[in-house]
Amino acid sequence: MKRNPGMPVAAALAFASELVLLWTLPGEFAARPLSGSFVFLAAVFQGLLAASLLFGPGRWAVRLGVLVNAAILLVWGMTRLWGFPPLLGFSRLPVEPPGLAVVAVGAALLVLLLGAGRRPKGKHGRRGAR
Repeated sequence: MKRNPGMPVAAALAFASELVLLWTLPGEFAARPLSGSFVFLAAVFQGLLAASLLFGPGRWAVRLGVLVNAAILLVWGMTRLWGFPPLLGFSRLPVEPPGLAVVAVGAALLVLLLGAGRRPKGKHGRRGAR
């Protein structure tokens, strides 16, 4: 994969997301251990993704980044709208500024990763030269 000039920005966004997730982790884990475990896993993944983006990611890293960031945004939205999982009796979680920051950064990171995952079209209309 060619070096994309947006990768340092994407790496910075992933690091910022990791820092906010780690900042909120103690409160999340103390209040709801299952939710705290998800926050911990999301923070670890964002840190690994940021390091990978910084040192020239492969196509698999970009695709996995898109998939996991989309999952983070989806789970955040589900827990704020309906409560998740309903079988365990979670009520809807409050919308707080750190959570909104993670969602905003995650959405921007998702857009950058989607743009990085596309290959430019070649001269003959086919996707990228192989």
